[in-house]
Amino acid sequence: MNMDVKYRSYGENRPLMIVIGIVAAVGLIWMEIFDKLFKISMQVSMWFWVLYLLLLIILGIMTRIKSRFVANNFNVTFTRVFSRKIVIDYLDIDEITVYTIMQRGRRQHIYHNFYVEVIEFKTIDGKEYVFKNIMDINPDSRVAAMLGMNKIFEMGKFKVLQKFIEQKKHDFYSQDDTIKRR
Repeated sequence: MNMDVKYRSYGENRPLMIVIGIVAAVGLIWMEIFDKLFKISMQVSMWFWVLYLLLLIILGIMTRIKSRFVANNFNVTFTRVFSRKIVIDYLDIDEITVYTIMQRGRRQHIYHNFYVEVIEFKTIDGKEYVFKNIMDINPDSRVAAMLGMNKIFEMGKFKVLQKFIEQKKHDFYSQDDTIKRR
């Protein structure tokens, strides 16, 4: 049985957005300089501007694409936009920690609270991997108050992944013990 889950990553695209902003500003300056030096026609200039704006829109949309993890019997693979795939083998995992933090954000001039679920992997070779997910829970809702936040946090995507990995590791080690006993 495999897990294939999409999630809304938190804070991973912030450096990318800064780079896109800088590239956009430099691109505008270069387009103006190119236009002044070579005196290109208005029609060609308009096509450059349209393509440039289209590129910025596509990059903006791509940064909003959900991240993804796929867990199988042996490893978990995290895929992020504009990043390489990160594959973590279960047998290499030394420790898995999952916790939730509340963040405060501003949307349309109104502050709202939201939860971010964080999973940290520490491997045997000393590497650390951290992934963050914006949870689909409104901490200010009545449903969250009635159910209890602990029960809701137990249903988080990364918490379920943690349980899945721990079960697979347990199954592997118990199977390994059975083979040794024979």
